[in-house]
Amino acid sequence: MDDKKRCFYYNAIEDDWQEEPCLPGSFEDRLKELRIDDQRFSYIYLPLRWSVEMLPDRTVELVLHSQRVTLEDNVITEVTDKEWTIVCDIDHGSVQGWPVSIVENTVRNWRNGYVCGGNITFPELLAAKYVDIPAMVIDIAIGYLQEIAEGKYGFRPSYLGEAHGLLHLFAYCECTLDPSLYLLKDVLGQAAYEVIKEQGGFDVYRELCRFLSIENPPPSLRKAYVRNPESILVYVFLRQCGFTDINIIRRFFYREEIFGYRLLDMRYDTITEVLSFSGAGAYEIRGFQRFCRWLLRHRSEKAIAPRVLRWCNDNLSYAAMDTLRMFIEAGLEYHEDLINRAVYRRLLNEGLTQEVHDALVDELFAEHPEIVNRYRDAGTPFERKNAVYEYKDKELALETELGEYTFRLPKDTNELRKWGNVFHNCVASYDSAVISRWSLIVAMKKQEKYVACIEVKQGRITQALGHCNQRLPADYCTVIAEWAKGNKIYYRR
Repeated sequence: MDDKKRCFYYNAIEDDWQEEPCLPGSFEDRLKELRIDDQRFSYIYLPLRWSVEMLPDRTVELVLHSQRVTLEDNVITEVTDKEWTIVCDIDHGSVQGWPVSIVENTVRNWRNGYVCGGNITFPELLAAKYVDIPAMVIDIAIGYLQEIAEGKYGFRPSYLGEAHGLLHLFAYCECTLDPSLYLLKDVLGQAAYEVIKEQGGFDVYRELCRFLSIENPPPSLRKAYVRNPESILVYVFLRQCGFTDINIIRRFFYREEIFGYRLLDMRYDTITEVLSFSGAGAYEIRGFQRFCRWLLRHRSEKAIAPRVLRWCNDNLSYAAMDTLRMFIEAGLEYHEDLINRAVYRRLLNEGLTQEVHDALVDELFAEHPEIVNRYRDAGTPFERKNAVYEYKDKELALETELGEYTFRLPKDTNELRKWGNVFHNCVASYDSAVISRWSLIVAMKKQEKYVACIEVKQGRITQALGHCNQRLPADYCTVIAEWAKGNKIYYRR
């Protein structure tokens, strides 16, 4: 196997990585861009270049070459070269790092420099833990790993999912034939994960469906699972809610959260064959499933789907959670005569609203005060705070026009929530990610109509979908590709 190596250099002026060699810039200029609280003594780590190399021993090595600047009394006293290394090994299914913190699963948010004050015991471990690994570096590494996998399996296992960064490397190295399965490891449990991976062979998905008791899985489920493994959890969850029509269920695909809870925090019980949450949200979600099955006894799947989709996209309000609690504790699914027909019809037709909650409280209080418990705070209206988003000039430049298409950034939480209603997706749950600058959400409009919702993370488009998380037509993808190219954003169609 021939050695292969590519390098990417940090451009301090553009605050970006590029394959063409460039001057790193002066220490003084780069330090001005950093916040240094401890002027008496600090270590500052400045990145220079990333190298990606396929080695003769069938491993792929990623190395960050950086310099540690020692600052004492605001004077540079020492400059030390540093190399942080990540080694990916498909044959042994491992990803190792030196220092070890460079392969920890954390939010990686610095690339221009990292400052550690004199009070930090292990500054290098801390800096390596949060350093940004450029998307282009990961993509080259994955390409090399695919070449190695081709020599092992006789073909190049591909991956079309949304995992990126270190997660992508771990998934591809540990479960090369189906990286999507790696993301479900905690949901399934380590033992089940290993069994599915081993017995699945070249069709891990089929073995996963068998394990989850999915008989005759619809074709659209495999397609959704490949791009978004959480979709198979959505399928199982909604089946437990009583839904059977795949044309309804697939509206809920391509999401990472449900009711504000991460789908990957779910756990599958192999004894009961039930997928559920543990800890926070467990009681409310079980209550919702019972409530949903009750609704489906009286209404069609098509009739209640819009309401259920709206509830799934939002966090459950206090009123909604308390309504579910009273519904379960009163056993209303079995004892509908406990409440009068007017309240019963409102619960059936309106569902988990503040008004229905208050009517249910008044109705149950006379006969079952122990269920209502007026001294609970659950009936308090849920207050949503509106946060105004802050963007850098480089991010604001993403708002552009291409012919009849325009690209827009949300101005605040309320606008992001509005987009969630327009697209019928869970984009409103990305509020904290936008505030923390972990993600950028961009809407594409054709004239005055919203047609695509785009997520940009670490310089690459991780999602670009239409209404109800449907895939986009080719002409929309072409426009997005042109927009991404103009803004130096990686986009794999």
